[in-house]
Amino acid sequence: MSWFRMPAIAYPENGKPAPEATQAAAGKTGPPAEDEEVKLGRENAAENDKQVKLITDAAILDRVNRIGQEIAAVANTVEVPALWGSSTVKKFHYTFKVVDDKDVNAYSLPGGYIYVNKGLLDYVHSDDELAGVLAHEITHVAHHHMMKLLKEQSKMQPFLPLILLAAVLSKANGQDVSTLALATNLYMVAKLNSYGVKAEEDADHGAVEYLIHTRYNPVGLLTFMERLAKDEALKPDRPLGIYRTHPPTPERAQALIAELRELKIPLTRTATDPSLAAQVSNVEVNGNQLAEVKIYKTVVARVAPGNGLTAEARARKVSEVLDRLLDQNLQMYELRLSADKRTIYARNETLIAFTDADAAAQKMPAEKLAQNTLEALRTVIWQGALNRLPASANIPD
Repeated sequence: MSWFRMPAIAYPENGKPAPEATQAAAGKTGPPAEDEEVKLGRENAAENDKQVKLITDAAILDRVNRIGQEIAAVANTVEVPALWGSSTVKKFHYTFKVVDDKDVNAYSLPGGYIYVNKGLLDYVHSDDELAGVLAHEITHVAHHHMMKLLKEQSKMQPFLPLILLAAVLSKANGQDVSTLALATNLYMVAKLNSYGVKAEEDADHGAVEYLIHTRYNPVGLLTFMERLAKDEALKPDRPLGIYRTHPPTPERAQALIAELRELKIPLTRTATDPSLAAQVSNVEVNGNQLAEVKIYKTVVARVAPGNGLTAEARARKVSEVLDRLLDQNLQMYELRLSADKRTIYARNETLIAFTDADAAAQKMPAEKLAQNTLEALRTVIWQGALNRLPASANIPD
């Protein structure tokens, strides 16, 4: 079962245990029976590997396996109550593979087989985001979602022939029977899809619970999901395979935010997605060496050395305060200028104070530099709100 797509699964006939399992239960001699869940995953993984091209690059595989195995170790020892499925801890031997496919996608098979597309690795912005995806897939395995889904499917299938038989006995015409067959199949698909939604909700929940026992920030799952939703809306031609089945929705983002808050985990988006954080670089302006603070390609400010600090050190102090306040959902109305119009305050905290050295280096009055920075900050705040749309629109942080 996957957060992103349901892989083709060869199901055990009638959901019954394999003959060797039956023999073992009857006390007959022979090798120990293989766990049915592991066997199902192993057989389907072997078939899947014939259909896809796997990446063998050691550095890529090491990154995925390193992160995945740390989370898997938690899943094999920590019981997280399942919202759907079963929370019974079963120690699986997890295997992580990378598929040479540009689709932003990942999927899992029973028994601990996790697949990640190369397109997803190119899309994530940090190890924290990748850990969020892997933890989601691991939860599908650890909470036995596929086995639960198979049981639900086996409950519905026996009733379908009875419905069709009733239609034939009532002398319905061939077209009606054909239509009814399609309708009953669609009913089963719709019903199973609802189970899939429940599994996705549980996988999001389980991912956060597992990640808090690792070095990885669970906010990574949120920033990943928010960016996916934004790109779905703004870049419809981008190959985002996850949208074929379970797209990230406002409801899922809201649920993640609610859980993170309940666990008292700060929503430090700038920590898990560097593209949301302030960037500092050294630049030359009018022959002077300055440091520049930029966010979302918007230049917020340029500063010269001053107050016993290098230009870069001054810029980093500004970036650190700005990142912290943006993570705390800084609003435009919380920005203001000092009486001399040279200093910008954010939530009554000094964000940046322009000096005569700044003015001289940029050949612009300090008051004008401050005004330009104020306008840039308003743009940044607006852009930050856009980055969280539509995944978590109207959700106050």
